[in-house]
Amino acid sequence: MKRLTFDLEFITPAFIGGANQQAELRPASFVGLLRWWWRALKGECDIKKLREEEIKIFGGDGKMASPVYLRIEGDVSKGEDLINEYRLSWSFDRNRRALVGPHAGVGYLYYSMVALNKKREFIKAGSRLRLTLIGKDEFLKHYIASLWALVFLGGVGARNRRGGGNLTVVDYNPKDLGISFIPTGYFDEWLVENLKRAKDLVGYSKTPCNEYSNLKNVKLVLSPREFNTWVEALNDIGNRFMNFRLKNRQRVFETAVFGIPVRHSNGQFVKAGNDITRRSSPVIIKVVKTPKGKYLWMVLWLWGKFLPNGVKLSFMGKTQEPSFKLIEEFFQELEGGAKK
Repeated sequence: MKRLTFDLEFITPAFIGGANQQAELRPASFVGLLRWWWRALKGECDIKKLREEEIKIFGGDGKMASPVYLRIEGDVSKGEDLINEYRLSWSFDRNRRALVGPHAGVGYLYYSMVALNKKREFIKAGSRLRLTLIGKDEFLKHYIASLWALVFLGGVGARNRRGGGNLTVVDYNPKDLGISFIPTGYFDEWLVENLKRAKDLVGYSKTPCNEYSNLKNVKLVLSPREFNTWVEALNDIGNRFMNFRLKNRQRVFETAVFGIPVRHSNGQFVKAGNDITRRSSPVIIKVVKTPKGKYLWMVLWLWGKFLPNGVKLSFMGKTQEPSFKLIEEFFQELEGGAKK
């Protein structure tokens, strides 16, 4: 048996907790996310085969336990008032029907966590934890790859696709894992190289698969400049995203591919057929920390269909096939002067 340790740090607030929404580190939450990122890295379209391999690695079906032991430790710092904790400021402009103010971008991305003066407990940025993995190499390599993807492509807890619960790696042991967890050199080149290593570790499918969200043909954009704080980085991309959505809000059906349900100004919702009430956004917005201790925003577009074949979006009695045209336009706008 082999033992691996990863010292992690939250670089953005994490809205993660139990049934009462109290902030706490929960191993089950991390395991669920590792499974999700493993599937995204694997990109296997044979769902039966995918499920069978996943159970061997992570356990499941109420019969097979995970062959890898995972433990999380950390005396994290908690907060209850995000706005006051980070001295954030924004307000709602009723004429524009939009957030305005110095930190409107952060407010837009975290809105459901702070709307209507709601004070949800969160884990503060800067909090550290240790994640320990114990198991055999044949299984550990899958956890290693999944953890890498979780840290550098995703986040933990609510709003994890909108900059919530982003992590960085402070240290890890041993170092000979076949993949790097500490960025070096040019971040974009390091990221692409190690994403390939993560895919190799899980034995990714080389056959294109778009049946579910995966990293087969992931598209990503990094901010064209560095920021001194996570607030500055998240606020910048939040404003870009908010302004893009505002100028295109009349394109009702096309906005739905950023995630449903979508509520419009008349109070009506864009939904999907076949009783599909929710669909996660294929676009992930996050913050990453550079080797120099600065911050970049990053936007990813996951590969895969938004809805199953034949399922359409519906709004006020009308239906339409989902289209990624608006996401394409958003990425074109971001790429103006940005590194890829």
